[in-house]
Amino acid sequence: MAWLFKLAGLLTVFSVCTLGGFFKSMSLKRRHLRLCGFYRSMSELRERIRMGSGEIERLVELSFEKGAVLLDGGKAQIDGGYLEREDAALLEEFFRDLGMSDSDSEYERIGLYMALVKKKCEEAEEKCVELCRLYNALGILCGIFICIFLL
Repeated sequence: MAWLFKLAGLLTVFSVCTLGGFFKSMSLKRRHLRLCGFYRSMSELRERIRMGSGEIERLVELSFEKGAVLLDGGKAQIDGGYLEREDAALLEEFFRDLGMSDSDSEYERIGLYMALVKKKCEEAEEKCVELCRLYNALGILCGIFICIFLL
């Protein structure tokens, strides 16, 4: 009967290590998806500003996903889930000065920030390609190593 408890413990350790690697790789994929989503939303906002179809707060609400960005009295609150500090800082800087100039210069400004977000998105994709398989394999191998060590 003792071997059954030992087997259950080893399976638990192996599962935890494997899930740890899986969740780390999933967070990298989510960062990439979030940045690409912000890029698409910024493109949509840029076109809405070019067409001049309303006030900034309403355009942001129409362009971005619900809960991604909340404009409250000129101050933006960004849902920073899965984003790195630099990503969130870049987006906060973008929203801080949004609507402070005319539509033509705002259109150009959004284009510049879109280029920066696209660069971050490509960087996140490269990281994903490099590290996702590594984290998955590392979780599995770490689980196997610990199980062998505990035997």
